[in-house]
Amino acid sequence: MEKKIKLVCPECNKEFNTDIYTSINVQLDKDMKTKILSGKLFDIECEHCHSKFHIPYPVLYHDMEKKLLIQYTEEKDLKSSEVALKNANVDADYTVRIVDNERDWIEKILISDSGFDDRIMELYKLLILSQYEDAENVNGLYYWNIQTLENPHYVMVLDEKESDKMHFMSFHEGVYKQVEEVFLSDIQQDYIIDANWAISNTK
Repeated sequence: MEKKIKLVCPECNKEFNTDIYTSINVQLDKDMKTKILSGKLFDIECEHCHSKFHIPYPVLYHDMEKKLLIQYTEEKDLKSSEVALKNANVDADYTVRIVDNERDWIEKILISDSGFDDRIMELYKLLILSQYEDAENVNGLYYWNIQTLENPHYVMVLDEKESDKMHFMSFHEGVYKQVEEVFLSDIQQDYIIDANWAISNTK
């Protein structure tokens, strides 16, 4: 679902109209999924000076085939998004998530596309980080596709704080399955599944 908004270009300071999306159904508009996964959905170009900039905004990802809803929102709106989804009468067989980071939003989609469970993936990542010597220097650990959508190859990408470097690690499905065997029967669904959720479910 699209809507028009007014923006002021940070380069030329002129006002212009642009289209943004409040929700995206990837069965109805398949090209939009490519835009999301390539990181281009939030790329905006000024119609006056043609400067390009990246402005993330709240949008709901909907995959009817996988029965998946992922709300991307700002951090301050996490709770209001949770309340809104609880009041939206979403079908009980849907998986519903809320994220406040664009990279997390993309990761959730990649995990679903791979047939994995994001809850198990967060527990898997917690296990990997527990063995990393410099865990305090980690911005995040992500399940990521380093090839094209047609020929995917998934790895774990570790983002360092100090150096701002990305380190690529192999994803070990066998270890993921072991984590799944231990935890799957005991964990519940929740709207926000992240590192803090994983920690709380291993205490």
